[in-house]
Amino acid sequence: MSTQRKYTFGPVPSRRLGLSLGVDVIPKKLCTLDCVYCEVGVTDKRGLARKEYFLAKDILAEVKEVIAEYPNLDHITISGSGEPTLNSKIGDIIRGIKQMTTVPVAVLTNGTLLDDPTVRRDLMDADIVSPSLDAVTPEVFEKVDRPNPKLRIDNIIKGIRKFRQEYRGRMWMEILFVAGINDQDDEVYKMKQVIDEIQPEKVHLNTVIRPPAYLFAQPTSQERLKEIQKILGERCEIVGIFKETHTTQAHTTDGQAILALLKRRAMTVDQMTVSLEMKKEEIVGSLDQLLQGKFIKTYTFNGEEYFQVQ
Repeated sequence: MSTQRKYTFGPVPSRRLGLSLGVDVIPKKLCTLDCVYCEVGVTDKRGLARKEYFLAKDILAEVKEVIAEYPNLDHITISGSGEPTLNSKIGDIIRGIKQMTTVPVAVLTNGTLLDDPTVRRDLMDADIVSPSLDAVTPEVFEKVDRPNPKLRIDNIIKGIRKFRQEYRGRMWMEILFVAGINDQDDEVYKMKQVIDEIQPEKVHLNTVIRPPAYLFAQPTSQERLKEIQKILGERCEIVGIFKETHTTQAHTTDGQAILALLKRRAMTVDQMTVSLEMKKEEIVGSLDQLLQGKFIKTYTFNGEEYFQVQ
């Protein structure tokens, strides 16, 4: 692209959606929650107001330009730096993307606004909608998701259930477990009751694998995730690490593409290699320059080296 991207990032290696072009429709970090595990960082303001924070026409213009550069996308995913359903034009954005490409459109949402009929209607044209549900009791919901005070977990569950009844696309749910907070048997068995009522197509079980907003948020062990999987039932699967399936290209970067990725989330070298379809040595060379210029910094989490913007 001739200009720096404002609304799109990646493609990024998604553990569920393959090679996915991310679309940001909300300013960082506008969200209804302040989840302790969030890879994007701490929520400054837990807002509930829906409006056109970024213009739909500007987002669509950039998406059209970017997808021409990446013919091998698996999905275009509306998620990014906050809760995407806070953008009141998300329905127009979904429909606009589908008019320009056959690549499936996915929406990753925390599900907190699905009790609003307007929000549910806005998502009807997406190919995949994946709401998260990290807790089903008020006490645990407060601990793991730190919601806006006006939000109630019972209303959120009702909204997800209603959306499932109305939606004709693929609905996957995600539960992200944090050790010692929402992975106890009592909460898990109550989750099973709710999941059995909602009947999603799939339930993805996840845990903390990238640096979280709050460092006390630690991952649930693989052994415990397997135990939880048995409790929750056969539609549940443990989300695995993204594996490289796309070939890399021999080209160079001026560092702007790397900075655009790291602005949204911390990443490893291997993740950037897949996202940018570049050779590892080229990524490493650009990272060295960015580190010397103090544009980025590096640290270790769970034994892996991550890079993020300063």
